Amino acid sequence: MSVVQSVARVVDAKAPSCRNCPLNLNFAASSDLPLIESFRIAHGRAWSGDVIIEQGAKRPRLLTIFSGWAIKYKLLDSGERQVVHLLLPGDLVGLETCITGVAEFGVQAVTDVTFCAFDAERFAEASSAPGVSRRIMIMQAYEFSMIAERLTAVGACDAKRNIAHLIASLHLRLLKLGLSQEHGFRLPLSIQQIADCCGLTPVHVHRVLRILRDENIVELDCRKIEILDLKALRDIACVTGMELPQGSIL
Repeated sequence: MSVVQSVARVVDAKAPSCRNCPLNLNFAASSDLPLIESFRIAHGRAWSGDVIIEQGAKRPRLLTIFSGWAIKYKLLDSGERQVVHLLLPGDLVGLETCITGVAEFGVQAVTDVTFCAFDAERFAEASSAPGVSRRIMIMQAYEFSMIAERLTAVGACDAKRNIAHLIASLHLRLLKLGLSQEHGFRLPLSIQQIADCCGLTPVHVHRVLRILRDENIVELDCRKIEILDLKALRDIACVTGMELPQGSIL
């Protein structure tokens, strides 16, 4: 794994401006737009497998995912890893580094990722604006809600319901982003990464996926999820899903 050590301070000319960001339909009308645009310093890229933020690093970083998938994880001294959140386009990354000065979690690109980088040194200035502060609070509340749901599935549910919840919640998030079809989506995660998300072994993940396939609920083939029975999947998973208001993405 390589570490993305720094981000060029020149914004990629090919990247859309904040005003035209496809992830935020309300930017054009936002009075905070000039501040947010001045806060953004680069449009960066990480390749699949790159560590975007290294756990324990004492360097503030603040990003939003523009395209691609990444994982937010906790690595134990003994080598075990728990994925605490799957990061998709629009998700905020690194806020805790701006507040505490230390990266409590690592962030690694699953696919090739592009991201908008913000000037972490100006975090206090930018977050003092009421509109920006509200956006950040909404994004963090949304992330907390998703992490709490996953924690409940991992800690209180059996393996079948745990994996069903992962698939159903991802499907719901991707549908909202326009990145999924009604009955399927591309899942770039390896079996090991799925296991790290669910607190299971790869062998257990294989076993549950085989059960879901045999029950004609879900099939995973060549890293593509085909949902054979959406109602049954959602019934098993008990997904709720907090709505993220438009205009809340940095």
